[in-house]
Amino acid sequence: MNDLDPLWLRSFVAIARHGSVTAAAREVHRTQSAVSTHLRQLESSLGVALATRSTRTLALTPEGQRFLPHARQLLALQDEARAAVSGAAPARPWRIGISEYFLPAQLAALLDLLHEHTQPARIELLWSSSQSLRALWNAGEMDLAVITSNEPLPGAQLLRREVLSWVAAPRFAVPRDDAAPLVLLGPGCPVREIALQSLQRNGRPHHVQLSCSGSHGAVAAIRAGWGLGCLNESAIPRDLVRPRGWASPGKLSFYLHARPGLDAAATALKRWARPTLRG
Repeated sequence: MNDLDPLWLRSFVAIARHGSVTAAAREVHRTQSAVSTHLRQLESSLGVALATRSTRTLALTPEGQRFLPHARQLLALQDEARAAVSGAAPARPWRIGISEYFLPAQLAALLDLLHEHTQPARIELLWSSSQSLRALWNAGEMDLAVITSNEPLPGAQLLRREVLSWVAAPRFAVPRDDAAPLVLLGPGCPVREIALQSLQRNGRPHHVQLSCSGSHGAVAAIRAGWGLGCLNESAIPRDLVRPRGWASPGKLSFYLHARPGLDAAATALKRWARPTLRG
């Protein structure tokens, strides 16, 4: 019999998450010796080495990387089966964060893709600002994230790059002599930083008329004629226009961050987004 003991699987998944037997042991409430034994027993049952060890770190082998999503699915199925008859709470979902600027018109298709490549596990999607997502990722609260950034975090993969454009309501009159009013997200937003730096370099008079906490609020304010906004190509609604004489301030880069276990979703997301990579 070569059945896979759930204890082995839980220890293996914890090791993959932390890259350390010590940290994994704390998570699964076992001794370090027990967790090491679980890993050896799992490797013996599968007939392959799942991890390589050094004096300080532990890393998954290619076989370990391929086996990890299956281990997660087996544990998720067990938890769901138990919950189905006991009324217990289901297993924790995968937490996925997506920048508000990332292909907002295709959010439904993005959700379908993520569901397809994370089943049977559940997902919890946070559609938010990159500043918030970056903080959550650094705190270990996200399993996969698409973040806009001028300075990508270590291990980030370039997913997509788009041209930024100034936009306004069709009837908005752009001031010729006075400082142009701007509608932007708050401090810490990469789009805001790129836009303001461009205006400063070009010596163009401006002032921030309105700061928003989300891109939907910014678009609403731009439509209402509060001022000029700055958006990436895929986030520009059809009813907004690009004013003459306002050149693109730059490009916006989207970076993919993924924990072990979401390899299939990460690969599918890269394939889905990159055919329209610009710049």
